[in-house]
Amino acid sequence: MIVVAIIAILASVALPAYNAYRVRASERACLAEMANYAQFSLVALQDGDTPPAAPERACASADTATALGETIEGRPHAPGVAATRCDMDTGSCRSL
Repeated sequence: MIVVAIIAILASVALPAYNAYRVRASERACLAEMANYAQFSLVALQDGDTPPAAPERACASADTATALGETIEGRPHAPGVAATRCDMDTGSCRSL
């Protein structure tokens, strides 16, 4: 009975931390994917080429870059909630 109580206490501490880890991991994976895509697309646009469609592996959905000066956005898979926005003038990205 004491062992069950100890396990319940440990689980009540560990589960919220694990869920927060899952959210951060999803959001950071989307941020990394969008930052890589923004840099690649920035070079392509500066060279006068058309960048490829945005990848949607770490992000559930992502905007495709079409011109310099615009902003593109990626949204992470659940449980992530914070979207990523990239500035196509500089190729820099940040979480919202």
